[in-house]
Amino acid sequence: MKNSEEIIDKEALVRSRMRSDKEDNFLQKLAVQEIKDRLKFIKKRFEKILIICGNPFYWQEAFHGAEFIADDEILAFPQKGYDLVIHGMSLHYANDPIGQLVQCRSIMKEGGLLLGIFLGGQTLNELRDSIASAEIELTGGISPRVLPMIDIRDAGSFLMRAGFALPVADISVNMVDYGKPLDLFYDLRKMGETNVQKHRLKKFSHRKLFSLASDKYIDSQNSENKSVKATFEFITITGWVPSQDIPKPLKPGSATMRLADALKVKEEKLRD
Repeated sequence: MKNSEEIIDKEALVRSRMRSDKEDNFLQKLAVQEIKDRLKFIKKRFEKILIICGNPFYWQEAFHGAEFIADDEILAFPQKGYDLVIHGMSLHYANDPIGQLVQCRSIMKEGGLLLGIFLGGQTLNELRDSIASAEIELTGGISPRVLPMIDIRDAGSFLMRAGFALPVADISVNMVDYGKPLDLFYDLRKMGETNVQKHRLKKFSHRKLFSLASDKYIDSQNSENKSVKATFEFITITGWVPSQDIPKPLKPGSATMRLADALKVKEEKLRD
């Protein structure tokens, strides 16, 4: 029985990915590089790596010794005991992102690291606003067209609820220039990042919708040559499986030295 609260139409997602160009996807490429950069700062050698993703092309090139599984709602783990699990560009397509993290936690070793990267809430905000404004003008209402993303304020709590220690969530933003809005539409289709919401409009849109949305997109950016910018926000999450080896945050009030002494500066009282 399917959950009535599901947002993502998984069958539509599969079809979208099948039509995509798996070897020409700059979002996947940026995500892989972001994860690789994070790992450079972690002084630990990982022996058993699992990567969960919907498009493995760039991930397989970067992590030759890793195991790979698809980003299904119920993850088909081949075994247990992983000390590094990477959830690569898929959590924004999960109907139950916390459930995904709980499943990852269940097959990881003590002291193991989970790294996840996915598109955040500010992604395509310009496109979202332009389409909504155009649709209201033409039809008097709006329909779900741009996928609702996970907000940075929720990402860290997801890790805690899934049982990870030292949860961290942060943002990196990429602004991409397009010659015209239609180039952005083409790019999203090519990358398989299309509208796959269960409650999306499943009939033909108003014939003027996308031309009007394009005009509003250009006008919103005061662009004279019809070029536009698109925001792609990545949220990266980091969490550790609790163990005796990972550092623990100090309890409030447990410091043995004042901050002013540690910084070797003179402490001054604040003015009233």
